[in-house]
Amino acid sequence: MTRSAAFLVLGMLFFSANLAQSQSFKIPYVSVSPNPAPLWIAHEAGLFKKNNIDVELVYIPGGTVIIQTMLSGEVKVANMAPPAAIAAWTKGAELALIGTGVNRLLETVMTSTEIKKPEDLRGKKIGISRYGSLTDIILREGLRQYKLNPEKDVVILQVGGEGPRLAALKGGAVDGAMLSGDQRFQAEKLGFHVLIDFSTLPIDYPINGMVARRDFIRGQRDPLKRFVKAWAEGIKIVKTDKDFSLKVLKKYLRVEDREILDKSYEQYKPVFASVPYPERKGVAFALNRLAETSPEAGKLKAEDFADGSIIAELESEGFFKSLYADKANR
Repeated sequence: MTRSAAFLVLGMLFFSANLAQSQSFKIPYVSVSPNPAPLWIAHEAGLFKKNNIDVELVYIPGGTVIIQTMLSGEVKVANMAPPAAIAAWTKGAELALIGTGVNRLLETVMTSTEIKKPEDLRGKKIGISRYGSLTDIILREGLRQYKLNPEKDVVILQVGGEGPRLAALKGGAVDGAMLSGDQRFQAEKLGFHVLIDFSTLPIDYPINGMVARRDFIRGQRDPLKRFVKAWAEGIKIVKTDKDFSLKVLKKYLRVEDREILDKSYEQYKPVFASVPYPERKGVAFALNRLAETSPEAGKLKAEDFADGSIIAELESEGFFKSLYADKANR
């Protein structure tokens, strides 16, 4: 073999090794709110590249739409509210919740001050993202807490993401809107008020996390593990670096108002789990509700949907202990 041929073979081997290690992911996120902040921050801080992963972030409003992309195979992992994934799983979709981001319900129903109490919503129009989404499911659950029948007593309208919902509320197209984070605080500045605060209600739906295809967990475990590491480090930055977090929130939320950014950050900072094991309690709650209309859901167990094995591996390897060694934030 000539020297030039030898260099060519070595170059091809080197390229193949890099190609095998480097992975490209298309990662949808379901809302333009602080919920996906760790994902955005990991991307902006170069944490995915540090872990030899090329990530393309894509905004897809509505969990049911994201599920369609996952079932088609176009998407392998998504940052989303798990209820739509749980519903698909009960019907045979090979999906799993591999980590929980936000572990507290921060959604609200915002209305004009003319609507004094939840019972005054009777006959009113309320804007959600999409039917079957988290906003739809928890709104119906919340209305029942106030003896309102979501099928008869109110009109629930699909409006889209947080921004379009606020616009619909401002324009009078709806009487109330499901809002959270910066959109909730912007609505308050405009004179609207919180009619229903879901954080005060006994509702345990899983709010935000990473959902993955089972075949991807089995077949591409190493790159998936590297992706989870970067995401988890993004959570750490949220909890420890306010300046950088605000810079990223400003970019993705497209909010210039520092007061609203500060309020959004301070509200969300404590609700991200430092060690983001998938939350089984919320999955069990969702399954119980689904079982009321889908008998197959009653036969399933939350632990079969919540796959904490990657987080457990990282914890056993000392990753989280090392990550938070310099801060007492756990």
